[in-house]
This record gives sequence, structure tokens and C-alpha cells, in this order.
Amino acid sequence: MNDRLRFSLTTATAGLACAAASAALAAPCLGAGVVTRIDGDPAAVTISRAGAPVARPRVLEVVCVGDRIAAGGATRLTLSLDGRGQVRIDARAPYVVAARAGAPSLAGNAYHAVSDQVMPDMKRLPWDVRLKGGEVAFAFALSQLPAGAQEMSAGARPLLVRVIGGSGPYRVALTGPGGQALGQATGDGDMSFPVMTFVPGRYHLAAVDATGAAIAADFSVSAIPPTLPDTYATIDDPEVRAAATACELARVDSQHRGLEAEELIAEAPANGLDRTRVYSLIESYGADD
Repeated sequence: MNDRLRFSLTTATAGLACAAASAALAAPCLGAGVVTRIDGDPAAVTISRAGAPVARPRVLEVVCVGDRIAAGGATRLTLSLDGRGQVRIDARAPYVVAARAGAPSLAGNAYHAVSDQVMPDMKRLPWDVRLKGGEVAFAFALSQLPAGAQEMSAGARPLLVRVIGGSGPYRVALTGPGGQALGQATGDGDMSFPVMTFVPGRYHLAAVDATGAAIAADFSVSAIPPTLPDTYATIDDPEVRAAATACELARVDSQHRGLEAEELIAEAPANGLDRTRVYSLIESYGADD
């Protein structure tokens, strides 16, 4: 075989590979669910669609009917599938996403919305997002919180407070509109106050790390709840539904509703979602404004 022919065949093979990849990306995706958690090395997870690989998956990555999904080594993957619930995949056997069991669902359109509106932003985040570490200044993870413009809806609900940097464990105190102490919470970065009744007014947070470094912030509780997008209302999994809705809320109004967005997820029943990555996305909106 001469060099010119060899070059032509190599070029043709590369062209076919590119065409196959393009076909896979262009092929209609019957959204069947999303990736909710990756434990281990994300690079060890592969998703093949129409015979071509999908870019390295992330949390909230939409999977389609017919996708072949595999995990290598000790890596494990969790999916939330429409009408099927939780599916866990490890190195023992790949998984092919089947069509929904039972009646047709509108969730496929909602998964397309997740793919179009949430995933482009999720893919901006590095996989090795660092939430804690001595090299980071002690601060609230929601960087807009100290500005005092964040709002949360009134009613009986928990309160999630996330901090970064400094040295754990951390302690945070909550004060109500009349100056009354409402309680304290401790943790290693994520601190949660139990459900309490929040009335309209101004609230104060004061956090201290193990070295005595202190930070503070105010937020308001409003009697008027935000208008939430109904784009994802048809998603079965309440945790995925809350995460997608929260990301959209934060994207539209990070300066005022980032705290509310994180609360939406904190209030949802835990069902395997890697919430840390979703919180990190919410906190990235408007952080550089």
C-alpha cells in the first residue's frame, strides 16, 4: 500500500469517526433521566449514544433511551430514570437505558430543558471544585450573601448555611428581626438549622471558624414568594426537579434569590443527588459581577 493510499484511508477513517460522533450528537434524544451522582473518577464513566461517545458526563447530565452506560474501576454512577427510579451502575456490568415503563410521560421535554439550560453552566465547573481549604479566605459560599440583598420566602422551613475556607469545624448563629437568638448550628462547611417559622423581616447570620475568625451577613424574609419556573414540573424525582428549578431561579436572579435557590434543594427529599455540585453551580452565578 503506498503512502498516498494509506493517507487517504486514514483520512477517510477519521472522517467516518467524526461523522459518527456528529450523528450521535444530532440524533433525537428521548430524554429518560439524569445522572444524579458520580462516586469516584468521572473519567471512568462512558456513555455511548448511537455508537459514539458522549462527552464526559456530569451531575444532571441527561441520558437518552438507548444510551449504553459503563463505569470502570471503583467508580460508581447513579441515575434517576423517569418511571424507573434510581439505577446504580458500577464496573460489574454496563447498563442500556430502556424506554419508560408504563404510561407516556411529559418528563422527556423537561429533561431537554435541563440539557439546554442547566448543563451548559454545569460544564463550566471543574470536577475538582474545592469547597474548603486553608488557602481560601473564610467566607460564605454564597458570595452575594454579605451584601444583604438575598431574600427567602416566609413560612415554616429549614435554613442551610454554607461556608468555605478557614478552619473547621464552624459555628453559625441566627438572630431574628427583633434581635432574638433563634439558634446555633455547627458543621464542617454545610450547616443546617431545623425547620422553624420565618416571619417577614431582617435576619442576621454570624459564623465563626475554629481559629476564631468571624464573618457576618444579613438576609430578608419576604411574604411574597418568588415566581418559580414550571419548566421542570413534570420531572418525577422531587430532588432533581428541585435542583433544576433552583438553578434556573439562581441564574435569573442570583443577587436576590441565590439563598432561596439553595433552600429549594435543601428542603427536597434526599434521593442520591450530588448536591454539593449543584450548590456550587448556584453559587457561581453572579459571583464575579
